Amino acid sequence: MELVLGTTKVELLPGRAAFLRTSASLVVSDLHLGKSATFRKRGLAVPEGSSASDLSRLIQLLKKTEAKHLIIAGDLVHSADGLSTTVIDALRTFLKEIELPVTLTEGNHDSRSWLSKHHLNFKTMPSLEIGDLLITHDPADLLPDQAGIAGHLHPGIRVRESRRQSLRIGGFYLRDSNHLVLPAFSEFTGTHPVSISETDRFFAELSGKISEIPASLTRR
Repeated sequence: MELVLGTTKVELLPGRAAFLRTSASLVVSDLHLGKSATFRKRGLAVPEGSSASDLSRLIQLLKKTEAKHLIIAGDLVHSADGLSTTVIDALRTFLKEIELPVTLTEGNHDSRSWLSKHHLNFKTMPSLEIGDLLITHDPADLLPDQAGIAGHLHPGIRVRESRRQSLRIGGFYLRDSNHLVLPAFSEFTGTHPVSISETDRFFAELSGKISEIPASLTRR
């Protein structure tokens, strides 16, 4: 599924990512690495492996798209409590394996996690401009008159099954035709319901393909 934001073509990919073909940039958001470790430290019996699984999926997407640049639109990590040696080592191994420039537009979880003290091999900045496209973490920081990509919201909608039943689906939320909010890349992160207006669009992965969900099917 391809969209045009400003003058930039953006391909929405199965696997919760977007690809900017002109610059060969893969854009993802909200990996929340170490989230399961955070929950275990707080006494909840959450299984290990979610961070490793997410990084493995990301490697496959980078290979499939032949990306030359990885952009993470915020919340690479979840919390300082979750940055165990295992998580940091997995992240170091990932960065070494992909051998690509990585840019993180710092999210609210990143800023509270003291991530910089680990001296990882990527660039961190508040936002990034590629052509006429602004990439940042919080959609509230996108400019009304500039096309942009953000994360943070973990957007989801409810699709009506019947008068009393509905199904929650996460996906890509296009606001006012020029602001794209990415789904959370993390498989261990839920969705937050968004309301779709007449000028908004919503896209989700269905049967391995990205499809638009008609606004008429959403439950408000």
